[in-house]
Amino acid sequence: MDDADILSGVALFSLMKRRDLKRIAKLARHHSYDRGDVIVREGERDGRLFVIISGKVSVVKDLGGPSEKALRVLRSENYFGEMALIDEYVRTASVVVDERTEVLSLDQWNIREEIRKYPAIAIELLQTLGRRLRAVE
Repeated sequence: MDDADILSGVALFSLMKRRDLKRIAKLARHHSYDRGDVIVREGERDGRLFVIISGKVSVVKDLGGPSEKALRVLRSENYFGEMALIDEYVRTASVVVDERTEVLSLDQWNIREEIRKYPAIAIELLQTLGRRLRAVE
């Protein structure tokens, strides 16, 4: 399975045309993490979106602090950090690896450059994010 196939199985990219998925996939980087690794840390700036290929992670608020709270568990075909593609705010939670995990990462600057070249990508992403917001409300 190539990176475009992996992205096509992820809800965030579900409305993208195959040619756009291939362009995005060329920008992706593979990473492996072991149990206990922290992929992103609350309060830090990190402009990457992550797509889980395999494994399991926990999204945690106040990691190691007195009010630490696990918010959710994510597995393959889940993603996190999508807001990093839109804004440049700090991370609002940490992501900790529960079992060996493989991910694809996409850097906001690379995605933004693709959007400049191919504006349809922005529309496809916004449609998916809009659906997600409606589901929450």
